[in-house]
Amino acid sequence: MLYFQSLLNRFCSYVLILLLFSCQKETRENSELEAIIITPEEKQVIISKIYENQKDIKLCNQERDQALSIDSAEIYPLKENQYLVEILCFLGAYQGNYQYLLYNRVNSAIEKISFATFRDNPQNLQLTNTFTLNGSPEFDPISQTLSLETKSRGLGDCGSFVVYQWQNSEFTLREYRYKSDCDGVYLSPEKYPLIYP
Repeated sequence: MLYFQSLLNRFCSYVLILLLFSCQKETRENSELEAIIITPEEKQVIISKIYENQKDIKLCNQERDQALSIDSAEIYPLKENQYLVEILCFLGAYQGNYQYLLYNRVNSAIEKISFATFRDNPQNLQLTNTFTLNGSPEFDPISQTLSLETKSRGLGDCGSFVVYQWQNSEFTLREYRYKSDCDGVYLSPEKYPLIYP
């Protein structure tokens, strides 16, 4: 009996050490991301590079509203020397259209980011890929998740809610929720019926 208790104690110690190590690693990675500060000057350099190449990369499918200020662009660190750039292409009545780019500061490379999504057709939701997203996005640099709420109409009683996870240099569709019934009843988008996975 004493032998098994000793083994159990040793096992628990190993598990505790592994947990502490993984928590320290995650905290260290989060601290490194938090330590990456993008100065206004750096932001201007990155945005200028993107707009210099806007025709080559077909920025916003070449449908960008020129009246929108380039100051509306957001830049988030993904890791050292790699940034997610959020470009507001145009504004609709109650939400925007956005394009996301991957910018590498070492070689000034710009890559368009593709997203798996569903076409919002109530009768037949079809998985497709797109370079632009409609809605109200929110990116969390620490968890590296992008959430997107899309309204089917201004009242906000129907639409979609999507969560993407940044991993292996791309956004992976993690969750897709969709409420097709525009019934005048507001429901938090995070509680819409789950379509994917």
